[in-house]
Parts: sequence; structure tokens; C-alpha cells
Amino acid sequence: MKLLKDKEILKKRYLYAFLSIGIILFTVFMVGTFLDAQIAKNIYQEKSWFGYAFDKFGQLAFIIPVNFCIVGILIYLSDKRKDWSVQVFIFKTVYYTLIYAGIGFYLFSPLMSNKEKHIHEVSVDIFNTLMFWMVLIGTIVFYKLNPNFTEQKNFLWKIGLVIIYIIMISLSTEVLKNIFSRPRPIKSVIDGDVPYREWWNITYAYGFGKNKSFPSGHTTSAITILSIALLFKKDDLYYYGVILVAFIFAALVGSSRMVLAKHFLTDITFACIMALSWFLIFENVFLKILNKKLGGDYE
Repeated sequence: MKLLKDKEILKKRYLYAFLSIGIILFTVFMVGTFLDAQIAKNIYQEKSWFGYAFDKFGQLAFIIPVNFCIVGILIYLSDKRKDWSVQVFIFKTVYYTLIYAGIGFYLFSPLMSNKEKHIHEVSVDIFNTLMFWMVLIGTIVFYKLNPNFTEQKNFLWKIGLVIIYIIMISLSTEVLKNIFSRPRPIKSVIDGDVPYREWWNITYAYGFGKNKSFPSGHTTSAITILSIALLFKKDDLYYYGVILVAFIFAALVGSSRMVLAKHFLTDITFACIMALSWFLIFENVFLKILNKKLGGDYE
């Protein structure tokens, strides 16, 4: 009896959480539908440190869930395949070296250029590098604090769902960008090179695949962090923590793109709505099917 009551409470909490997120996103999206141009004009700042900081962060944000999956796989193989210990150790060493060195190069590449760099640009690269290093270290710390995490049923299959989710919303974003082909606010509202066009006014007047403002790819990249929640049960605090962090990063990256007049408010909110919709489909359809077929614990 108590178990049934606990499940009912859990379902209500889950429903309220996503219903609230959905209502907020839809409301903001409708505000943008009518006020996109005015908001773009008022929020634009050409030399915004915040804009450039999270603009660059958004380019590589998808690395966060991908790294979470790779680290999990390495730990899983270390525990389950003792006969692969040498190979796993070598791959782990190469992987960590490449990812930290790659992000380090992201920091030092501006300094190696012959072009004179403003302190503004260098500080942005330092900020981004530190952010990613902190997240990478945080991932390792999480697995250290939760040694049994990789022992959950169907762990590798769930990792597969996370990767497919990232691919699906990335492909969806690119397809929609080509369909809507909406001029960016910097070109339409700020510079006036092309006429302003609402998101729903689909036309190919400026060429298929050009402009690509709707929806925001940077925001989509940031909110891929949401996919990590597929690895947690709904009664786990980590589950709701991941969702909160994903939308915080999406808001930061999205607003930075608006500050630089690269995207409208509707571009940002639709990217979130699309990512959330895919997440709910993956969680309540594909993950449910997976656990029923292979005997995992969905709740």
C-alpha cells in the first residue's frame, strides 16, 4: 500500500515539474511570437562579454553529456571486464589526455595567433576552458561518489539512448533550420539587410539553408545535458538536478545569443520545447520499451 502511495506521489511530482516547464516555455514562446523584433532591438549589445562567453560555451556544450557517457562506459568496462583492464587503462589515458588537451588548446589558440588579441577575447577563452574543466572533473567526482551507478540494469543500453537523443535533436534542429530559413536578427532587425520575418512565415526567398535562425543550434547543444537524466530514476534528486542544470545552461546560452543578435526569443524557446518534447518521448516511450524488454526498473 505504501509503495503504491509513493508511486502516486512520484507521478504527481513528475507531472507537475514538466507541466510547469512546458507552461513557462510556451508562455515565453508566445511573448516572443509577438515581440521578437522589439526584444531583439532592445537587448542587442555588440561588445558584450556575457554574449561572447556563453556563445562559445554553447558551441561545445554537447561535449558534457557525451563525456558523461564515455566516462561511464570506461568505468563499466573496468568493473565488468577485468580481462580488458590494460586496454581500458590505455584508452582511458588517451581519452583524458585528448579531451583536456583539446579544451586547453581552446584556451591557448588565441594566444598563439599572430593577430593581436583583446583582453576581452582572451578572458572569454579562459572562462570557457575553466568551465569545461570543472564540468569534466565534476563528472569524475560524481562517479567516485556513486560507485554503483554503472551497475544499474541496462546501463549500456541507456547510454545508447542518451547518444541517440543527442543525435536526434541535433538533426531535428538542422532540418528545421533549413525549412524555416529565418533571417537572423543581426541581419534583419539590427542591420536591416533583409526584411524581418516571423518564425511562422516560412519562405525560401533568401535561399534554402541560409540564415538559419530558427531554432537555435547553440541552445539545442546546451540543453543536450538534459539527456543525462535518462540514466537516473525519477525519484532520484540527481534526476531533477540534471534537468535544472540543463535549463539553466540553455537559458544562459540562449540569452547570450540574443544579446549578440544571433537569435530571437522564439528561436531560443522553441529549441527548448523541441528538446523537452524529444526527452519526454525517449523517457516515456523508448526507455519504457527498453526496460520492459530487458527487465530494467523504469521508475
